This record gives sequence, structure tokens and C-alpha cells, in this order.
Amino acid sequence: MLLAGAAIVSAGMVFGEAGKKPTVEPAKTQAKKTFDTINQAYEKGDINTLLSNIASDATLTLIGVNDGSFYAGYENVKNALKKAAEIRSAYKCKTAEQIIKLNNASDVAWIAQKNDCTFTTAEKTTNVTIRSTAVEVKKGGKWLLIQSHDSIGTP
Repeated sequence: MLLAGAAIVSAGMVFGEAGKKPTVEPAKTQAKKTFDTINQAYEKGDINTLLSNIASDATLTLIGVNDGSFYAGYENVKNALKKAAEIRSAYKCKTAEQIIKLNNASDVAWIAQKNDCTFTTAEKTTNVTIRSTAVEVKKGGKWLLIQSHDSIGTP
């Protein structure tokens, strides 16, 4: 969650035993691993791991839960993540649900995630559900985050 997761043959499809339908499971597992790595790096405030798992181009987009939390382009997202990492210790989140879908070519992944979070300040502790959606693309054999959006769930 930000501010707010085999052998490839022809068009990205993976083929198992003869006569069996193609599967995208290995690619899905790789996309999940990237998203989980991003979430873990964010939890730890590990900015270098975060930046190594996001796309470094102008199409990168990050939308947070606050008004004005819209960042487009690598440099803007990088700066936002650095600022967010500084305050990350104020809250803890646990993934409650995660769904990952891939396109037929297995080079784009869509991720939906529900997170149960606890925000602690000097004054109080607040429990909040944050919904996250993300898109990853496979570039140069590596899954990279290209879009992320977080929103606070309704009670």
C-alpha cells in the first residue's frame, strides 16, 4: 500500500503439460511478489526498495487519500514517497484482502487490496480501512508499479 504485489511462451502465456489450458499463475505470482515487496518496503520506510519497484517514467501516477495527494511522473512520485516514508511509523496496516488479475498477455496486472490500519498520534489511536488499487506493468522482464490509488473506506 502506497500513501495509502515461469517460462513464458508466445504472447506471455505459460503452457503446462500437453493438452492443458494456458495459465497465468506464474506471472500472477511474480506481480504479487512485487506488490508485496512494495508494501513491505513502505512499512519499513525503505525508499530504495520502493523506488526500484516503480516505473521510472512520466506515466507513473500515485493518488493518496488526502486532497491534493495526486502525483504524476517519476520525480514527483519519488518526492512524495520520501515524505511519506518519514511519517510512516505513525501507522501500521495489515492486508485484509488482495485480488490480482492479469491481462491475456500477462504483462499488465491489476491489484485491489483492503487494508486494516491503525493510526497513532500523541492524542489518540484511530482504526481505518484503506482500499488500495494498483496497476503494474512488466518491463524488461520485471514487474513495476505504474499506478496506485488509496481511499479511505466508508464505515
